Amino acid sequence: MATRGRKPIPKVIHMATGTDQPCRRHDEIAPVKEVGMLVKPKWLKGRASKIWDEKIDKYSERGLNVLGMEDALAQYCALEADLIDQWTRKLTPPTAQVNAHRIWAAEFHDTPASNLTRGKDSGKGNPFAEHGI
Repeated sequence: MATRGRKPIPKVIHMATGTDQPCRRHDEIAPVKEVGMLVKPKWLKGRASKIWDEKIDKYSERGLNVLGMEDALAQYCALEADLIDQWTRKLTPPTAQVNAHRIWAAEFHDTPASNLTRGKDSGKGNPFAEHGI
């Protein structure tokens, strides 16, 4: 069962929006290893392996740490390679497969919707606070 609440926002997005605070950082509890220590699974071959390399480069540019998520990333890359293969053969992939890819993309912050942050507060505050409620 998934944890309740919204997904944690990557540190890069907090830094971009100016909401990065030392008290909210959880990545300093465990030492973060270098991206070069990622191990590509041996079963990942062909197009999926190339997609892996592209995604690792993209994530390192964004500052997204995927260390420890190699298996999930490999499944995401394999699914994307399978979808591309189906589209190039002019086959329509099953909806479940497209939805699974969409979910993986959201997990790795590869969709615009997964990168949304809250807007600035309008400054009005809580209207009930003036009345002691």
